[in-house]
Amino acid sequence: MIKIKDLEWFCPQPFMNTLVYRTAAPQSCCVLKQWPKGLIKRKYGTTNPIELHNEEEYSNFRNEFLNGGGPLTKKYCEVCIEQEKHSSQSHRNIYLEKFTNEWGEYHEHLENLEEYINTDMSEPNFKTMEYVAPSNFCNLRCNMCGPYNSSSLAKENKDIGLHDAYGMEQFKDKTLKKQKDDVEDYVDILKNLVELKLVGGETLAIKENYDLIKLAVDMGVSENMSLRITTNGTLTPKFDGKDIFHYIPYFKECIMTISIEFWGEKNNYLRFPSKWEVIMKNARKFAECPRTRIMFATTVNALTIGYLPEIADGVYELREEYGSRSWITNEEGLTYSLWSWASGSLVWGDGNQYAPSSVPLDIREMYMNKYFEHGDFMKKEYVDWQKLYNYLEDMPFDKELHKEMMKDIQVRDKHRGTCLTDIFPEWEPYYEKL
Repeated sequence: MIKIKDLEWFCPQPFMNTLVYRTAAPQSCCVLKQWPKGLIKRKYGTTNPIELHNEEEYSNFRNEFLNGGGPLTKKYCEVCIEQEKHSSQSHRNIYLEKFTNEWGEYHEHLENLEEYINTDMSEPNFKTMEYVAPSNFCNLRCNMCGPYNSSSLAKENKDIGLHDAYGMEQFKDKTLKKQKDDVEDYVDILKNLVELKLVGGETLAIKENYDLIKLAVDMGVSENMSLRITTNGTLTPKFDGKDIFHYIPYFKECIMTISIEFWGEKNNYLRFPSKWEVIMKNARKFAECPRTRIMFATTVNALTIGYLPEIADGVYELREEYGSRSWITNEEGLTYSLWSWASGSLVWGDGNQYAPSSVPLDIREMYMNKYFEHGDFMKKEYVDWQKLYNYLEDMPFDKELHKEMMKDIQVRDKHRGTCLTDIFPEWEPYYEKL
């Protein structure tokens, strides 16, 4: 019998998770790069994860994880491969530890996972699902984002003449894209899930996310699953008279992942035009919901990488403020912090000029020295500290990518009436005000 601990480079996502789109073929996780989702849809004429489960693109990909990797994992898993060059922490390892760690969220499903990989896997075994809402609506214009995830950024790209920016091919005429979706199509997947994850656009501002949540509630399966929502924390609208606060109590637990880039007012610059006070007001409101935890998640990019320890410090302060209320014990007896943070997705790959490799060497040295000023971060979050420090120390400087990034910053600053060096003066030698 194959045991996961004996496999050289295993990830549970291709075996237990599906990330679904209405307009493209599914993929196994959100950080895959270059997955041919459009090509697969055209080839087989469907986007249904169950129908596509045994097609060669999916079965071959799964098999590579049982055989130490191969050309497909090398091509599509480049983010995790790059992360693991610098530390033990990667998306793959985080997902894996949810099953293999004794205190992992899904440790109770480890036996099921191991049994499954010892079958022919002809039937899907989805335990988690990530739903990409059929709209790119978002009210923010985060520099390192793309038009597929932000209608506002797509419009800004158009307004400032970046018609050929990465991902703009489908947004040159219409920057807000909405597709019809019948959430009833996901009934057969929903009934077996232990986790439902919702993303956007801005997740809380897209109606289909609420339709899917309501379906899970109406089916009576929501009480068996974790609800994970990724949000920018700026909006809590109502659809059909009900907001997210109405639905959260129906789920076994809820994890609200609030996307930020900095702790405090600096966040307003990169996640433009957000307001920090609004984000924190909503974060505190989420924290009052039953069985709900709050995670602040960042990207790791050229502008944020020197400041991420400040987010850890901010979370420590919240824990102190909330005292005993900062800890939640779930039905299985596992205790979690009400407030947490994650140095999340590494900005990397095609179209990502904000990758950490764009940071000049003198600024890196300054950031590396600054890391030692955060003693609590270094002691309490050593794996994160090491990973981020190693990115700065090990990644070669990409001069051309740096130039692209600076040009992008300057053009957006002129359009928005902002200025990078007003917030981050260390970039002054590389910045020209337009």
